[in-house]
Amino acid sequence: MRLWRYLDLYFTMLVAVTVGLLGVLDLASTGIIAGATLATLGVLSTGTLTGRLQMRRLNDTAAELTALTREGFGGTPSADRLLAASQAGLESDLGTAGEIAIIGVTLSRTLRNQLTDLRACLHRGGVVRIALIDPSDATVAEAARRSTIPDAPEIFAHRLRPSLDLLRELALSAGPGRLETRLIGFVPAVGLLMIDPAEAHGQVRVDIYSHRFAAPEPTLALLAHRDPVWYRHFRQEFEQIWSTGRPVLAAVATGPDPDEATIAIAA
Repeated sequence: MRLWRYLDLYFTMLVAVTVGLLGVLDLASTGIIAGATLATLGVLSTGTLTGRLQMRRLNDTAAELTALTREGFGGTPSADRLLAASQAGLESDLGTAGEIAIIGVTLSRTLRNQLTDLRACLHRGGVVRIALIDPSDATVAEAARRSTIPDAPEIFAHRLRPSLDLLRELALSAGPGRLETRLIGFVPAVGLLMIDPAEAHGQVRVDIYSHRFAAPEPTLALLAHRDPVWYRHFRQEFEQIWSTGRPVLAAVATGPDPDEATIAIAA
């Protein structure tokens, strides 16, 4: 392969030596020698042009790699690479989680999508913490105003009812794990889903709520080892919101039987 790459150079050297010998020994006319010389110069020009084209391609590739490196280390990455459309928890792998913590508005889709994994976490002896908005008239009205549908608060009230029913069902089958549920008296600015937040492999997903009703919502994925600053920030945000919530439902195992649990439902 390398031989073919330098074939033009070998050919030029051979022609140059041949033309030189013919000229010294006077074995060829001046016209033939001049033609051979021009042909040799043509081959040299072709090789030079090829080299310049290869160098330009190398420079372009190097510039592209430099831009990508700057983007990945200290530059400003594209938001299209950082954000993805929220799938109501489906984008998260909860299969081996020992702790799951969720905050949202009504969580109607998230709870439906993740009910099996939440139950499995509790059966493994894990901890599940869930907070959603209070179904009171004032909080539901705030959610409607935030979604720019102030005249339709019943939409959020309707979505909350099945979510609370699912949480009661989850509490009844909590197994050896611990389930805690709280109601918050305001609409959170973001939705949060944390997976094993205290562990080195922890994850936090941040859903950025839209003011357009039923519009797509971007989500930002944070990893404990990769994004320590903002990972810690949103963990603290979760705990702050959680601390303001009103406990309404808890299930804690009280005996050796995994199905034996104490369930407390606050008024």
